[in-house]
Amino acid sequence: MERNVVSLETAKKLKAAGFPRVSMWHYSEGMQPADELFFTQSSGSTQFDIAAPTAQEIADQLPGFWSVMNSKVTSNYHAAYHGSGGDRVNAEADTLAEVLANLLLKLVESGGLRLHKAHS
Repeated sequence: MERNVVSLETAKKLKAAGFPRVSMWHYSEGMQPADELFFTQSSGSTQFDIAAPTAQEIADQLPGFWSVMNSKVTSNYHAAYHGSGGDRVNAEADTLAEVLANLLLKLVESGGLRLHKAHS
């Protein structure tokens, strides 16, 4: 499952950026080890939960026109957001969930995307 969701480090960045708790997968900082994945019937069940979204859950939050390419040569995914006026934001990672998360985080950092703050 680890390749289908973001890493704990990326999950923390998404939480800080305001990514909603939409995932049924999460990390729980109250558990040891903290990087162990848990499945829950309700997203964000405790204050210690950090959503571990799948690629689809991240894609649902991305605006506008974007694309993803998988390079068999480098074994990496490449994502690009195609903004208005020729603006383009690029990201690269080794899994689909990570590349979409990186793209979303870059868009938030650049001011091209605003997320509603996640509940703590």
